[in-house]
Amino acid sequence: MIKAIIFDFFGVLALRGSESFRQTYVAQHPEKNQQVMAVYDQLGLGRIGYNEFIDQLAKIAGVKRDDVLAYTEDYQANTQLLDYIRDDLKPNYKIGIISNAGEDWVLKILGEPGLRLFDDIVLSYKVKIIKPQPEIYKTSARNLGVNPEDCIFIDDILTYCQGAEQVGMNTVWYQDFDQFKQELAQIL
Repeated sequence: MIKAIIFDFFGVLALRGSESFRQTYVAQHPEKNQQVMAVYDQLGLGRIGYNEFIDQLAKIAGVKRDDVLAYTEDYQANTQLLDYIRDDLKPNYKIGIISNAGEDWVLKILGEPGLRLFDDIVLSYKVKIIKPQPEIYKTSARNLGVNPEDCIFIDDILTYCQGAEQVGMNTVWYQDFDQFKQELAQIL
């Protein structure tokens, strides 16, 4: 029985940002794309700071720092999803976040009212584990007081969904709100 629903942050609860930068500047260049993903991981593990993250992205893509900032500073809360969580999911399920993050963007983007929707937030830079490492999913389930098989994990990156499946979680690969809502309903 499903007891908890856990969301990715960037690309699901918050839209646009550095993932959009990656898609625009390096996704069609496998070597550069791999370098950018490695920089994301370094930020997520807390091994580099935000300024170094921006500088490295600019260098890899061959663009100005301001071009990178135009993307990374532009995340917005996914209000349609947050309203759905508040009205339909929160009354019946524990709600969590797992994010590969280099600092606490959750608070910056959602604010205090948005944070109140979540029973647990696991940020990679705090726990020193990144998706798709199994322990990050187990940590979230443990913090929520449920077994992994009693969770649904939602992420816009298929590899991270597969990581959650490896520990027994149900998953929804988020592509847009309507598709997510339909697939979630099928599981619930």
